[in-house]
Amino acid sequence: MPPLRIARYLLFFSLALGLISVAREVSPLYSLLTLASLLVGLIMEEKDLPHLPALPVTLGAFVLILVTLSGMHLQVFFSRIMGILFILISAKLLTGKKVRDYLQLFLLSLLLMAGAAVVRWGMEFGLLLTANIFLLLTGLVFLFASTERETLSSREVQTLFLWGSIMSLVLLPATALFFLILPRPSIALTPGWAGGKRASSGFGEKISPGRVENIKRDTSVAMRVEWLQGPRPPRESLYWRGKIYGDYRQGVWKTPPMKRRRISLPPLPQGERVTYRIFLEPQESSALFTLGIPLAVNLAGKRTLLGPGFTLHAPSPITRRTSYTAVSRLVKAYPPFLPPEEFLQVPPPVALRLHTLAYSISPGERDPIALAQAVERYLKANYGYSLHSRNPGPYPVVSFLLKKGKGHCEYFATSMVLIMRLRGVPARMVAGFQGGEWNRLGHYYIVRNSQAHTWVEVYKEGVGWVPFDPTPPLPPDAMGAAQRLGSLGRIMDYLRFQWYHWVISYDVERQTRLLKRAVSLLSPSTPRHIPSPSRLPKRSILVVISMMAALFLAYRFLIRWLRRPQTWGEKLVNVLQEAGFPLFPGETLLELAHRLGLEDPELGDRIKRSVELYYWKEYGGGAVSSQALGAMLKEIKTLAKRAKKRARGATPYC
Repeated sequence: MPPLRIARYLLFFSLALGLISVAREVSPLYSLLTLASLLVGLIMEEKDLPHLPALPVTLGAFVLILVTLSGMHLQVFFSRIMGILFILISAKLLTGKKVRDYLQLFLLSLLLMAGAAVVRWGMEFGLLLTANIFLLLTGLVFLFASTERETLSSREVQTLFLWGSIMSLVLLPATALFFLILPRPSIALTPGWAGGKRASSGFGEKISPGRVENIKRDTSVAMRVEWLQGPRPPRESLYWRGKIYGDYRQGVWKTPPMKRRRISLPPLPQGERVTYRIFLEPQESSALFTLGIPLAVNLAGKRTLLGPGFTLHAPSPITRRTSYTAVSRLVKAYPPFLPPEEFLQVPPPVALRLHTLAYSISPGERDPIALAQAVERYLKANYGYSLHSRNPGPYPVVSFLLKKGKGHCEYFATSMVLIMRLRGVPARMVAGFQGGEWNRLGHYYIVRNSQAHTWVEVYKEGVGWVPFDPTPPLPPDAMGAAQRLGSLGRIMDYLRFQWYHWVISYDVERQTRLLKRAVSLLSPSTPRHIPSPSRLPKRSILVVISMMAALFLAYRFLIRWLRRPQTWGEKLVNVLQEAGFPLFPGETLLELAHRLGLEDPELGDRIKRSVELYYWKEYGGGAVSSQALGAMLKEIKTLAKRAKKRARGATPYC
């Protein structure tokens, strides 16, 4: 097998991975141009077709680069630079190549992955980067081998692949160590990018039914919550509070204004104390989601703001993946943060149309909690759930209530808040997430955007704000968006979670803790605790073993694929070798036919005539079809097996 051919295959695979990594950041025109150049270049190399003249291709590439540079500004700087890389790669692929040109293509492939590392930080990119490191190193090994040898034996090919694998395995730990000890910047080098993850809409200062529908239709992960300490509540009691809404006008809810004044917090009620760490995906909101009443929050040293109703907010919208640790107290009622009288407003048109309905529910009830329970039961029993609500008008909730329509959680929460306010009871709407899927591998919850939810809090003097959820259970068709992960899905999400934990969220604080821990372990005065094998996480060991087995199988498949016979002559040698008639070093196919004819004239004659036809087609331009050569090969295979059977029991031929 020619080593240059193997190096070419590895290079083309490496370039393909680089294109995949940055394709989303570059204009589709550049991607199509480079992909076409990649395919055309591979065909020209395999079929030994003439390449395009270097001068016209170079001039065309120069013109395209000038066009790409025109009108460049900061917002498109990265995509334009990647576009220039795509143009250079295309030009190199379409022209003739020597070893120096292949080296330049390997360098361009490395620059593609370096560019992808700026905007893609997910686990998928980590896997692509690992594969590309192997392809680049192994490809360079074979490229330099091609300067010494024109062809390699199968054993030499395996040896070079082994050396490429060893170099990759040595480089990866060194890269990981460099990542761990490299000083972490306190600011983001690319503040406008979210690591390849686009921000979801989130809960803003205003919220309308259409916005909630868009959030709930999104099945991507909104956050992952690692449980650190305290009793874990049941899934149906997990209400991740993010925003409080109090003002309702023209069908749109607004949050109460943040009043910059000193306030005295009321005494907090008793409850279970829990600690958890949230890994929040990018969103167009500053809300920090918590359970119960947050007692302490660590947002990478940043200041957090306490909003109405004991909600937490970041100083600015969360446009990149963020992690924070929170300590909360799980309570059944929230003490008043703002005067309850601020949560009695009802628009006059709504009050006029809903007055009769509001007083028809438990008309004589005066206790706020009992009335809230009655309204909750009424809404669950008389209205249906749907994400495809059709309630027209400036106040869709009026149409929803009077026409017994269908709607999602915001319709139910808004209806209950307005009915309670019409009865003179302060009420407000809360937005966040409800529930979460528990992943036992990493002891964390997976909370999706489709689990976005709104519910109600009703105020009672002497008790506080008591939560209620008037939304009926989701029907099976609506629950399809929140489908649960299978075993493989949980493993993949666990690996992705660990990637976020140790790579995306690796900051100065975590680096300092890790270094202090390493120093304490190396200190002779510090007692060391080494866990016994029985206490190691068995699922983690199983995941590592599975990944190693998959890599080994992929390596074996690649070796077999590269060793497969390409030409008819190679296939003939392979057939005869399987039958026990190997080709000796330096021996031609006709010499092999003559040697075998001494033992089996029929086999030798058939091989001789087939080889002569093969030579005539390859070197003399003879009109011999591939089907005819294939039929001859099958006949030789049958004769070789018959000769092998006759040779059994006799002295092996050598």
